[in-house]
Amino acid sequence: MPSPQAERIVADANATLATLLARADAHSEAALGDAYLGRRVADILGHLHSWHVIFDGWIAQDRAGSVPAYPAEGYTWRDLDTLNQTLYEAHRSKSYDTLRAMLVASHEAATALVESLSTTELTQPDAFEWLGQEPLGNVAHECLGGHYAWALGVLDTAGVA
Repeated sequence: MPSPQAERIVADANATLATLLARADAHSEAALGDAYLGRRVADILGHLHSWHVIFDGWIAQDRAGSVPAYPAEGYTWRDLDTLNQTLYEAHRSKSYDTLRAMLVASHEAATALVESLSTTELTQPDAFEWLGQEPLGNVAHECLGGHYAWALGVLDTAGVA
């Protein structure tokens, strides 16, 4: 049974993703202009999917007894723009439908992973040394519901209602 913290993270993520997908589906071909580096609505979905995969990788590496590269192998948080560009390049030629399906699948995997984590794993700042005193629950929220809220903000800025 998921912990109350996991249930909150997942419920927020599910609700926010539903809102995001409803808007994105209605404007799947929209260009986002300056709101998101001249990219498409589909590119937001690819970005979100990529961060789910990264999140899942952190936990898999930790569970295998390795220290995850945080945020990713060869990158520091100062390199976030470069990392995000790399993620964009990996998916930019994919269709909206493909990226939507990838996002839905990775969302399901990430939320199932969150539900498998204990209260201690989600809430204790020292549960994962590689997070540098950041509770994993905060990171999970940022990779899920918090990231979906960011995407809705991009749509707002781009005038995609």
